[in-house]
Amino acid sequence: MNVDVTIVGAGLVGCTLACLLSNQGLKVAVVDRNNPLKVSQESELEGRTVALNLSSVEIFQDLDLWNDIYHSATNFNRIYVWDSAGSSPLEFLSEHVDEENLGYVVSNNLVLSFLSKYIHKSKGIELYLDSEISSLEIDDRKTTILLSDGKEISSALIVGADGTNSFIRNKTNIDTRTWSYDQKAFVASLKTNKPHLNTAWQVFTSTGPIALLPYDKAGKANVSLVWSVDNKYAEEIDKFTKKDFSKELEEKTESTLGKIEIIGGIYSFPLYQLHSKTYFSNRAVLVGDAAHSFHPLAGQGLNSGLSDVNCLFKLIAEYRRKAKDIGSIEILRDYEKRRKGPNLAMIALMQLFKQGFEGNNPWLKLTRNMAFKVASENRILKRNLIKQAAGIT
Repeated sequence: MNVDVTIVGAGLVGCTLACLLSNQGLKVAVVDRNNPLKVSQESELEGRTVALNLSSVEIFQDLDLWNDIYHSATNFNRIYVWDSAGSSPLEFLSEHVDEENLGYVVSNNLVLSFLSKYIHKSKGIELYLDSEISSLEIDDRKTTILLSDGKEISSALIVGADGTNSFIRNKTNIDTRTWSYDQKAFVASLKTNKPHLNTAWQVFTSTGPIALLPYDKAGKANVSLVWSVDNKYAEEIDKFTKKDFSKELEEKTESTLGKIEIIGGIYSFPLYQLHSKTYFSNRAVLVGDAAHSFHPLAGQGLNSGLSDVNCLFKLIAEYRRKAKDIGSIEILRDYEKRRKGPNLAMIALMQLFKQGFEGNNPWLKLTRNMAFKVASENRILKRNLIKQAAGIT
């Protein structure tokens, strides 16, 4: 089978790219060894949540999917950041950048379910789910993958949207720089007895940052938690009962949202950083976690991946209009040039935050206090920080 673009990875990033390309009349094949699109109606509002910034929202608006997603999303128009060591808090308001909101929290499964419906209605997208890739061959004119069931797919370009353990990245011998944060993230849905006030709350503690994101789930939970902790402390938390976990969380967040009840399970995963030394090889390109993965404290992982997708999509559409080769080194080099800088900047910022808030060094405390004070009082700096967080260009 011949298509214009083959996308390996049917997660949110890969499926969004497929929909954008199909919308412009390109033929696309989406391949995944699993079936991420198998989302039951009951699980649409469950599982992992994602915070979409305004740039990501625009992508779903372009696909006419945002109205559907919006009805199950929880908006936030305020970001409140404080340091448990006592520095001045930072408050970011949407009105500071002339917007109604700074972002929306939504279920990852829900977004996938709407993308799945879009894909199944599209005549330009072929799905190959629960399909293993047996081989990948790339020459000067095309890429060809052979699936385990004997099917063959050829295209001008192959996209690796297949996560941190990317098959495409490994098969094209793209090197990465990877290191551990020596931290673990705990995620859970919470019900608090104080309202979230449509605020994204972030507190930095000596053992790691805690994010409390507003997310209303039909009268059940009202907050989504991402709690990043040092590995040593994580060993203690792993032994906690739900009651112990809630009590510790209330203490760490200074009861900002009052009493906390855990709704459902508590899940955890190790934190590490990954960055590909290059984003492309001959007729192959990486997007999202296949190219970069960083600390979740700013909630920008998915947004960065969607920015990759939007950039690549626009370049492909432009090259196609000009009847140019959409798999050429020229387009792939242009994509890397546009996306590598912003992604490296985000990685550096996450590392700075992590190191700056570790431990109880008095000089670090003083530096943090000064940084919070400057960011809070300098209008231009504050406005730029808000625009960065909200994905406003």
